[in-house]
Amino acid sequence: MSLFDDFLESTENPQEQTNGISINSLSYENYPTNNNVTDDTLLQRNQPSTTISQTSIKSISSTIFNLDYVQFQLPALLIYMVVSNNILLAVLSNNHILRIDLDNPLQVEEIDLVRKPNDGKIVSVFFDPTGRHLILSTEQGENYYLYGNWKKTKVLSRFKGLVITSIGWNHQATMNSTATLEILLGTNKGEIYETWIEPTDEYFKKEERYLKLLYQLSVDSPTLSPSLLPSQIVGLHFESIPAQKYLVMVTTANRLYQFIGITNPASSAGIHETGSAMFKPLFSQYTNNVSFQELPGDIGWSGLYLYNVTTLQRSSEIFAWVTGPGVYQGRIDVKSEKTDDLIDNAQLILYPTSVLQDGSTQQQPDIPIAMSLTAFHIIFLYQHRVKVICHLNNKLVYDESIPLESNEKIQGLAVDNSQKTYWIYTTAAIYEIVIKNEDEQAWKLYLDKKDYTLALEYCRQPEQRNKVYIAQADQLFLNGAYQQSAKYYAVTNMSFEQVALKFISRNEKDALRVYLLAKLQQLDDKARTQKSIIATWLVEIFLAKINQYHEMGTSVAYTSTHHHDGINKGQSALDYYRKREHQVKYEFKQLLETYEDYFHKETVYKLIASHGHNAELVYYATLIGDDEKVMSHWITERNWMKALAILGKQVKLDMFYKYSPILMEYVPRETVDIWMLHTKLNPRMLIPSLLRYNHNTVADKATQHQAIRYLSYVVTTLGNTDPVVHNSLLALYATQSTTDETALLSFLKNEGREMYYNPDYALRLCSQFGRLQSCIHLYSLMGLYEEAVHLALRIGDIDLARIHADKPFGDEELGKKLWLAIAKYVIKEKNDIKLAMDYVKQSNILKIEDILPFFPDFILIDEFKDDIYKALEEYNGHIGVLKSEMDDATKSVNNIRLDVRSLKTRFTELDEKDQCCICEFPLLTRQFYVFPCHHSYHMDCLINKTTKHLPFRQIRKLADLQEQLSRDIKLQNKLQHVQMNKSGKDMSRSTSTTLKTPPTIPTTDAERDEFGRIKARIERLKSELDDIVANECVYCGQIMIDSIDEPLIALEENEVVLDWMI
Repeated sequence: MSLFDDFLESTENPQEQTNGISINSLSYENYPTNNNVTDDTLLQRNQPSTTISQTSIKSISSTIFNLDYVQFQLPALLIYMVVSNNILLAVLSNNHILRIDLDNPLQVEEIDLVRKPNDGKIVSVFFDPTGRHLILSTEQGENYYLYGNWKKTKVLSRFKGLVITSIGWNHQATMNSTATLEILLGTNKGEIYETWIEPTDEYFKKEERYLKLLYQLSVDSPTLSPSLLPSQIVGLHFESIPAQKYLVMVTTANRLYQFIGITNPASSAGIHETGSAMFKPLFSQYTNNVSFQELPGDIGWSGLYLYNVTTLQRSSEIFAWVTGPGVYQGRIDVKSEKTDDLIDNAQLILYPTSVLQDGSTQQQPDIPIAMSLTAFHIIFLYQHRVKVICHLNNKLVYDESIPLESNEKIQGLAVDNSQKTYWIYTTAAIYEIVIKNEDEQAWKLYLDKKDYTLALEYCRQPEQRNKVYIAQADQLFLNGAYQQSAKYYAVTNMSFEQVALKFISRNEKDALRVYLLAKLQQLDDKARTQKSIIATWLVEIFLAKINQYHEMGTSVAYTSTHHHDGINKGQSALDYYRKREHQVKYEFKQLLETYEDYFHKETVYKLIASHGHNAELVYYATLIGDDEKVMSHWITERNWMKALAILGKQVKLDMFYKYSPILMEYVPRETVDIWMLHTKLNPRMLIPSLLRYNHNTVADKATQHQAIRYLSYVVTTLGNTDPVVHNSLLALYATQSTTDETALLSFLKNEGREMYYNPDYALRLCSQFGRLQSCIHLYSLMGLYEEAVHLALRIGDIDLARIHADKPFGDEELGKKLWLAIAKYVIKEKNDIKLAMDYVKQSNILKIEDILPFFPDFILIDEFKDDIYKALEEYNGHIGVLKSEMDDATKSVNNIRLDVRSLKTRFTELDEKDQCCICEFPLLTRQFYVFPCHHSYHMDCLINKTTKHLPFRQIRKLADLQEQLSRDIKLQNKLQHVQMNKSGKDMSRSTSTTLKTPPTIPTTDAERDEFGRIKARIERLKSELDDIVANECVYCGQIMIDSIDEPLIALEENEVVLDWMI
């Protein structure tokens, strides 16, 4: 339920009014107040043994409660007032009802209360939670209905004869529907009815769709005051509970009933009208022996009040039942496992006594005329006062007198559950009880009751929650619940040292572990030092706990006891301790996983190792990615397969280089398999591991040599070119115990002439281990064909010698020498002249006369005289060819001489108007070049143009030539100037003129020699300069072709471009 269930009860003497209507009491929602209590009876009940004046009672103010007068002028005496969903309805003595929307209080609607003659006084008024359905019941059983904005009431004819004293509203009804849905009615005769009210505009259709009797309370209670019938229902409430059941709570003046059961499904009014009522199955099971709670006594009236308490954590409903001894207050526990009683935390609260002005307390309490319930308080209304007590500690917190005019009387209380507003009304005025921050001190009240859960729900400040947690933790600690107290200490601001010492002093390491874990979770990530210290401390505590359970399990391993605290029935002590040990290990691993970033690796290693927990050590190392530690452990344990599994997952190559030697010694094939999967390994770094491999220790000799297998894979598949790797593989091939050189020769041949191995080392190794065929191949690769042929002949392999004799291409002399060696071997060692002659024919190098010296002195030439004759004819033909070639060469030489002479006389004619093709100035003004294509350039222009396209090396050479040429010309001019001074001639000509004037010839031999050397050097430098800059025309030669992709206008000519811009 989501609404407050508060009820207003008032009792008045029936007094005749001018309009003939007596003033009766008022009830709110489904709980009527008794209106049959006379003023005299009430005054008697309210008076203590000694009459106390209202002025002698001391008022008690409160910051929570305040009584505010409502500024509203009533047009007539106020008899009843109800408020719901911010709608206020006031029943006046002039048979009118005022309707006020409190959201718009300036608009007041006046409604006619249409009544039948002689229907008696109004005994009950009910207003539903939505603020739309109003029901008025009279003492003669006439009932009237008002809906929403109707301007007058209607008669509920089906209810005729029923004096309704309570209504159980259906809280499933919403503003979207005009119907009340299924509701329950309680009467003054103990009858419980089900009905459905829905307003209609049809004349012949009734608002009360059906009315069905569900239950009749028994009438065996003692006779009460004239104001109450023995079985009169004063309170009625229903709500849904789990398991598709409903709870219906019914109260009389001294009995409380709980009806619990399954109902028919909620449906439409038509179905219930023709069929069974919704609550019929529930009440049908209580035909006999219904149980109830009874509180004897009589104060002249009674009522049932409910209030829905909603917090962030939960929603619960509390109730208060007015009885003779006091107020029976408790909570409805809809989740209770009980099937017949859902009341929890019930208590009997006595009616409050006021404090007098002298500080004393009333001896007897006054009896209230009405009551209402809030979340934490009970409001009592008296004839002249309003009192409020806290139902958490039963203390009076507010006591205030109500100012009344003469002939003004208090009528009752009205409560708006939806808006949580409380109203007191008299015959002439309306007051509002303003409640502010009611739950402000609720946490402290629950704390005093040691209800820590509820205290926490109402804490607003961290300091408040801290006090609650400390109190709860201290209570649990005193009760011996150390682990539970540790959880609460962890969320307090108590000093870490203080809490830790509390558990250490009691030797409660389990509780300390719980506290440290909780504290660790609360620390901020920035507090790395604190988290590291606590986490490390927890490591030690967990390890000690694991040892404790392990030792206990070991000590009872040979016992069969089942008697131990915490051991389940039928479980042995050994099983118990093993289970606990596994649980602690699991929690320890969780700790390592959660806080791995805060541990100091070496410290944790030392702690775990000191306790001898190798499995946990490996787990932690694996967790933090310390594969090196894991590898070391498995290698120490000689568990090669697990070590290989770790190695196979590595991306750090150093791990391979470090641990491969030992693995190669014991599991070579598996190690090589892993190597071959990691192609980024440096084979050179694995050579030490390969050296640890000894193929002779392998049981199956047919198994492939693993070192050769890996290096062959690296060389052939991965294309490795490291000489060290190739030399190592070659050494492995050469040093094998087998005499078969097939594998070694295959490797050497596959290498080709690139030879990534060291051939000298290979040759020395093959010679040392007698790999002669490989030596022959190496000799041949190294160009030592003579040694290769001689070694082949030494082992008698003539075919191999012939192969290598054909290899020295271009060196006819060496080839002839090698074939002569073969022929000599065949003739002298094999005595096979015919075979030698065949080799002469095959070689195409040897002649018959070359091998004649090897023939024996006494041998007949009949067998090869034809060969000799043929050889002589070939010599004669060859001599003729050589003579013809010599004649042709002589003719070519003469032709070349003629061409050279004609070049010296070649010339071209120039006009004085000819210009340089580069600078376009007259050509004859400076030194120039003229090309056969008739392009002509100044010497300096050509040099500048050519320099842009020359490589850096030639530019440097050109600069050097220019510098040397300038220096030599100056020296030549200086010598000429000295000669001219000797001859008395004028030598004041310029250097440029000197170049055009025939130089003066030196007179002495030394001067002539020096002058000649300088002149020759100048000519040579000029020739080299011409070769660089005048090798070809810059506009017709390769330079022009290479510059085809260059722009026509250079960057330095931007000004020219700008001149053409429009």
